Amino acid sequence: MRIRESLSSIVSSIGKNNFTSLEKTQIGKVYGVVTTEDTPTPSQFERAGGYNGIGTIFYLDYNQAKNVSSSINEEFLASCKLAIPKDPQSRYYPLKGELVILEGAVAPTSQISNTANKSYYTILNLWNNSQQNAQPSNDTDSLGSTFFENPNIRPLIAYQGDNILQGRQGASLRFSTTTRLRTNPNEWSQVGNEIDPITILTNGLAFDPNKGFYVEQINKDASSIYLTSTQKIPLQTDKTGVLNNLTNPLNVPDYINSQFVVNGDRLVLNSKKDEVMIFAKTNVEINTKNIINLNGDTRVHLNSNQVILGSFNPNPKILFPLQPVLLGYETMFVLKKIQESLVQLASTLGSVTSAPEGSPIVGLNTAGAELLKDMKKLLDGIKKMPSKKVFVS
Repeated sequence: MRIRESLSSIVSSIGKNNFTSLEKTQIGKVYGVVTTEDTPTPSQFERAGGYNGIGTIFYLDYNQAKNVSSSINEEFLASCKLAIPKDPQSRYYPLKGELVILEGAVAPTSQISNTANKSYYTILNLWNNSQQNAQPSNDTDSLGSTFFENPNIRPLIAYQGDNILQGRQGASLRFSTTTRLRTNPNEWSQVGNEIDPITILTNGLAFDPNKGFYVEQINKDASSIYLTSTQKIPLQTDKTGVLNNLTNPLNVPDYINSQFVVNGDRLVLNSKKDEVMIFAKTNVEINTKNIINLNGDTRVHLNSNQVILGSFNPNPKILFPLQPVLLGYETMFVLKKIQESLVQLASTLGSVTSAPEGSPIVGLNTAGAELLKDMKKLLDGIKKMPSKKVFVS
């Protein structure tokens, strides 16, 4: 397959294409598009109606334009006709050198105080290239002051029934289905029925300049969102093997029910005003090879019937698989009572005497009995020290 790589390769085609005018329509060649106050020039920006004229094109009728070779300067733009987008909600502006279909007259009463009497509604597909379809006058023509051609852009392969929106520089939105063909090169059709839908939004397609087409690859494309129904998505994660020996969730590439998969170098969820909520019917898995931070200006809550700190081995043969942490106030109460009893005993021992020899030491006997009594009382407090919810392993 031959791939067009630059403007110079298509200059030789100029003048070989002839278009038949449609009823009440005509074809025009674009020489400028209003996108900012400086494009195509400040004076032409004002001529088009200022910011109300965003999207206005400067064009010549095709039969007149295909013989034009002059430079696009202020004087030339002043001689061009004006046309505005037909659809005010959906905007897809042409590049310099592209051909558009024009029709109709603009109503005389309008917010736009320009001289446009035509609207344009589509760009002619000269080269079947999603990046640009311009017909330059020579190989030095540019496509615009801020647009630069990428020779690696390739068309996305389409399957029967697909609806694909492909941007100029490697972004796409595909509405597709499972397509279980023997020679199918995509990654999402290993399982599922042909009627099962899938939606793929990709930004930064990893085009291969050695191939004439491209199909999405979740592990190579810059960032993407996959909305699935029954398809497997072969996303490679940093966590391999058993994800969690307690919950045993399916690995990401093995899941075949509907899912929402987001992939990129960084993910940011930001709520400007209210909560961020995550709900799961079964489990919530968070894995990282580095650090997990939970920051709260007021406090951090962990609320569950059981909180385990550290890895947990559910093997029933282990004698003490979990150890409860000690409750702070209960532990402090028990330790305080022990301290007070030991202080009392030490005070008694410091002043005890024996007379006559071999007779009972009444003070020491009394202190020992009191300590034993206190220790028996503390048994209930010791039983309350271990937490019933928080454990370490």
